[in-house]
Amino acid sequence: MTAKAIIEIASVIIIVLGGILMMSFGSIARMNRFLSREELSPDEFYQQYYKSSGLPKDQVIEVLNFVAIELRIPAELLRPTDRFTEELEPKGLFFEYAFDGLIMELDILLRKKGLTQIPDIKNIDEYIRCIIELKE
Repeated sequence: MTAKAIIEIASVIIIVLGGILMMSFGSIARMNRFLSREELSPDEFYQQYYKSSGLPKDQVIEVLNFVAIELRIPAELLRPTDRFTEELEPKGLFFEYAFDGLIMELDILLRKKGLTQIPDIKNIDEYIRCIIELKE
């Protein structure tokens, strides 16, 4: 293997590792905003915020868990009032594609209903309600 090939391979490895590290910094910065919150179990989350809503408990918890996985934030730290442009917004030096999975899920459900325009969803509560409504 030539020195030029070794340098090219090393460069690619450094770029990939740098990208992974940069994305991690954004996740850590966002996660730090939630560390002082009291944890709520999925059942406590439902009881506190959705018990009187008429929304099915299993569906609320399913959507909450999906949001948590996509945002890489434990579900126990999320609240319905968390806004996508404030508390949940990726922070740090580098852009993340944090909302892509949430938007794709919404887009798939909208298309199944023959709709194409994604509604302006401001927080987790609106996302939960919209997803459940679209799944009906």
